[in-house]
Amino acid sequence: MQKQIVEIAGEAVGTLMPHAHGLRFMAVKFHVWPLDGEVYADPATAHQAVTAHIAATREAMADRVH
Repeated sequence: MQKQIVEIAGEAVGTLMPHAHGLRFMAVKFHVWPLDGEVYADPATAHQAVTAHIAATREAMADRVH
């Protein structure tokens, strides 16, 4: 298996690298840095985790503004 790019809304935010227990996420954007090094079973699970992290971060930021 080769590395795979993780894109959210057309922006590359990380890559998935083969790992003994699945796929290791390597963050390339600061806003997903907390997920760097996490291991996922498959690309779909990784994409869901990244999407959920971004949504939660945006929600937390919105709460601070209002």
